[in-house]
Formats: sequence, structure tokens, C-alpha cells
Amino acid sequence: MSLPTQTEANKAGVTPILKEDATGLAYSELGGIRIYVGTGTPHATVTAPKGSVFYELAGPDLYMNTDASTTWEKVGAQS
Repeated sequence: MSLPTQTEANKAGVTPILKEDATGLAYSELGGIRIYVGTGTPHATVTAPKGSVFYELAGPDLYMNTDASTTWEKVGAQS
């Protein structure tokens, strides 16, 4: 499974609270959770605190981390 990707525009959109995780993905951190924006699924590849979200722009899909590790579940029904 490949890592999700982000464009420079995705990274610029998370400022001014810009951080990068161990894989190089940029995120904003609010209240101990991370907010990612990019393409691809974070499942089994991105480790983040439980409750963190990943907005997948190609879907568009929203994923939430459920175990403070690499388990992400799609949230709701996106169109």
C-alpha cells in the first residue's frame, strides 16, 4: 500500500500550524489531534493520534483514526 500524497498547495493550506509527521506529510494539530489534507488513503500507512482526520481530496473522502496507530475508517457517505 502506498503512502498518501500532498501537493505544495495542500501543505500551504495547513499553515500557520504546520508540522510534518515521520512520513513527511504536513498537518495541523488542534487539541492533540491531527488534520491532514491530501490524496490517497491513510489506512495502514499513517500513524496519528486517535480522532485525527484525513481529508482525501480525490474522493472526496474523510477518514478518522480509530486506534492511535495506523487504523483509519471512512466517515459517513461522501458523494
